[in-house]
Amino acid sequence: MRIMRRIWLGWALTCAAPVTAAHAQPPADPSEARQQIAGAENWALIRQLPGIPGRACAIRAEGPEANTTIVLNNDRKPLLVVGRGDWSGLQGEAEASLSIDGQAPVTVSAGMAHNLVLVLVTDEALLQSLRGARTLDWTFPFGRFRAGVAGLGVALDALLRCRPDPS
Repeated sequence: MRIMRRIWLGWALTCAAPVTAAHAQPPADPSEARQQIAGAENWALIRQLPGIPGRACAIRAEGPEANTTIVLNNDRKPLLVVGRGDWSGLQGEAEASLSIDGQAPVTVSAGMAHNLVLVLVTDEALLQSLRGARTLDWTFPFGRFRAGVAGLGVALDALLRCRPDPS
């Protein structure tokens, strides 16, 4: 339960993080709320999230088996959010297996809520592998799913620019 609280706290802090004056207002043009990221395959930069006043920053890639959204927590660590519209009733913590581009899988700790699986990426080597990934093969207690993430490194750079380091 401890990791779930940390994951949700990270998610909440990301979404509720103080914004600078430049980020205080959502985009006037709704097309600016979600924009494709040049050179990042099917990744989009999202600058406004439902229920979050003001500007928020996330990146998202949709796929036939699983969608991937990434936000940064206050420590600027990526929170991978994997989801599907037809998942429901997920709850608690679980170990998941993640294979990047068919390589040997690694075990990661995940929190689950409704139709989302959340994984906080704190390992720098894993983050570097993710940057160059084309596919992520996830094995959860409820099944196996593939997410297309080509261009993730470029998309992550766009996310880092969208949410500058406050220090």
